[in-house]
Amino acid sequence: MNDFELKKDKWLKEVAEQCHEFALKTDLDFYCFQTPIFYNPDLLIIGINPGNSGKYSNYLLENNIDRRKPESLHYSQNLLIEEAKEWSDGMTQVRRKFREIFFTDLLFSKLQNSVMTNMIYFNTQSTKELKNLNIEIEEYCIGKTLELIEILQPKNIIIFSSDTSLLKKIGIENIQQKGEYTKVGFLNKRNVVAIPHFSARGYNTEKIRNKIGEEMIKFLK
Repeated sequence: MNDFELKKDKWLKEVAEQCHEFALKTDLDFYCFQTPIFYNPDLLIIGINPGNSGKYSNYLLENNIDRRKPESLHYSQNLLIEEAKEWSDGMTQVRRKFREIFFTDLLFSKLQNSVMTNMIYFNTQSTKELKNLNIEIEEYCIGKTLELIEILQPKNIIIFSSDTSLLKKIGIENIQQKGEYTKVGFLNKRNVVAIPHFSARGYNTEKIRNKIGEEMIKFLK
């Protein structure tokens, strides 16, 4: 097992164990990735947190287990570009919207070689509800995501949020508006491109998603 695999497995084990303890207190379910995890992806795409209202107790009961396992925190397929083979993933509309952002051959090739995670691993119905999350949980997740970036060594980082106050809260510095929809900044001394969430109010049309892709490609390596 190479150094990357060791670091990745250690990270997954630590997150599963600590988030299990948090989840026992909050009863919020958690997960990290919508894709496989691999070294030096073209893109590391980071959402703010999973948009859901699933309860941890329900997940454990439905799966007849006493805790989430590390391997349950990621998928074996890139669900941003293909439907899950063994279950109904409910992501058809998500994939369509991603395809409207990554609508050129060059953009789509980068999406094919991407890892997607969240800055905060616990689900809430909306990002507004994050204010109710314990600060210890928030700081832990942000810290582990910064650690993950150093493990993955991505070529580019994309954040799904156009909210400057939220971007600052998760540690992005020197934020600048570089287009109608695109912001750039630094996270842990790495370049970051911030774009509106693909389903956010006011941005939820194919034309706007195409425009976001056109702006974004200018800042990708």
